[in-house]
Amino acid sequence: MTTSTETDSLHVRVDRQDLRPELDPTPLAVARFPLGWTPERWPSGFVALVRDDAEVTLVCADREYDEGQPLGSSPLAVERGWRRITFAGPLPWELVGFLADVSGRLAAAHIPFTSVSGFTTDHVLVRAAHAELAVSVLAGNSPPPQRPGTNP
Repeated sequence: MTTSTETDSLHVRVDRQDLRPELDPTPLAVARFPLGWTPERWPSGFVALVRDDAEVTLVCADREYDEGQPLGSSPLAVERGWRRITFAGPLPWELVGFLADVSGRLAAAHIPFTSVSGFTTDHVLVRAAHAELAVSVLAGNSPPPQRPGTNP
């Protein structure tokens, strides 16, 4: 996926392919619910539900938590302020290294993220404060130089 490399005495700049990231304008929240919880109704818009042996995690629009308990009960914890970046699909099941490329680009820009995959589409969630920079590096741009003691 690398198209060119340029080296100078301070750093290596790598131009990468545009992954065609699409930033959803909807602020999201990631909430933890107790094991066995199910929503009384499905939230509108983007929703991801993960249930494992220890907890239930729901990703949905932040506004779902603005008016009390619209999902039936209060979450154990809520992390607000996330944004979703989607990659145009369909992404074939045989594609190797796509999320590794995404992860490497975001790591180079010091942007933490989490990912959610659908049947044909991958999504990453980043903090709203990092969203524009994340889209830029995922579109193939180099991250800005870091100053000591700073983070995007």
